[in-house]
Amino acid sequence: MKKIPVTVLSGFLGGGKPTTINHIIETKRAQRVAIIVNDIAEVNIDGKQIGDKILQTEEKLVELENGCLCCTLRGDLFDETLNLALEGVYDYLIIEASGVSEPLPIAATFTFPMDDGKSLKDVAHLDTMVTVVDAFNFLDQYHSDEMEIQERKTRLQTHDQTSVVELMIDQLEFANVILVNKSDMVSAEELDRIHQMVRAINAEAKIIDTNHGQVDLSEIMNTNSFDIDKSQEYPTWVKEVERETTNGHDHGNGHDHSHDHGHGLVHSHSHEFGLTAFVYRARRPFVPKRLMEFMGPPIPGLIRSKGYFWLCTRMDHAGNFQLAGQLKDYGLAGTWYSSIPEERWTPDMREFIEKEWVEPFGDRRQEIVFIGSDDEIDQEGITRKLDACLITDTELNEDYSKYPDPFPPW
Repeated sequence: MKKIPVTVLSGFLGGGKPTTINHIIETKRAQRVAIIVNDIAEVNIDGKQIGDKILQTEEKLVELENGCLCCTLRGDLFDETLNLALEGVYDYLIIEASGVSEPLPIAATFTFPMDDGKSLKDVAHLDTMVTVVDAFNFLDQYHSDEMEIQERKTRLQTHDQTSVVELMIDQLEFANVILVNKSDMVSAEELDRIHQMVRAINAEAKIIDTNHGQVDLSEIMNTNSFDIDKSQEYPTWVKEVERETTNGHDHGNGHDHSHDHGHGLVHSHSHEFGLTAFVYRARRPFVPKRLMEFMGPPIPGLIRSKGYFWLCTRMDHAGNFQLAGQLKDYGLAGTWYSSIPEERWTPDMREFIEKEWVEPFGDRRQEIVFIGSDDEIDQEGITRKLDACLITDTELNEDYSKYPDPFPPW
């Protein structure tokens, strides 16, 4: 049977997803479109808004209420998508995720087999992942302070500890088409800034400015442009690190530390988008108190920073470093291979370990990507400040494991 193509619409609350779907209903050609709408509220307002349009057409609306597609409703999503595909009467499926859903688990629903061995990829294929951005509120939401974030999380009753900024990043990062909606409600300068910030998070997606959700349907339907494997493996910061390593900027030379500020993914587009990206690398640990002080004040011009860090008080573990707006994340990322007995290394692990190994600390390292505005971000200044956070030669001869550590326990 012919597989039904699917477009997933995600985006934070208020972006205009229902408006975009109504536009699809009104302007579609001869296609019969089925629509699955998800809302975390007990009353599915989005479904009611779209349902008013559905009543006048031959489309079908399925409402998944009071839950999140990326967790509690994934089984429902599977069942409804399977049923719609097997009906064989619809040419296309649109899924509108709630404003607090992460798109990756939704996409993964199309690849995972269920208990009976069935998989959605047998009857449907993910055609396009679209994220709708609220241009009018984007800058304020991205730079929300911690109090505002906590208040919003309480109001939204989100199911985990994900902040608004993290959720927005996840939604942007996993899209291959981004609609900047309400673009007529911001100035040209603000719109340029939004484009710049979106491009820093996702350098590959197609960005389209829209008003009232009006977009050429050929941009979001039947594009055959989404590749889930590629999207999972190559977010912006990973590309930046890999490009610099490929270009020979990595350092197996035994030096204590080095800083590779190359011309990678985002930097190669800097003249077009006004962005600079560089990777800070070092081969000795940070002193915790110094790094915490570095992460305190905002960094002028910084849009996004993410990577791995290493503290002298936690020699076995890598930390997850992330700065975006007011978001600061420094949780556990994993365990350094250097702390794992060699007899437990598999052949695949050994190849990677040997590539990353530099004496005397093995694969332990600092590796942090910074992405920011060309005319604002101070690459040399950030590098100097991070250098000052590193443990000194004198301190390496002390019992640095007992140094004060203000970071939360891992």
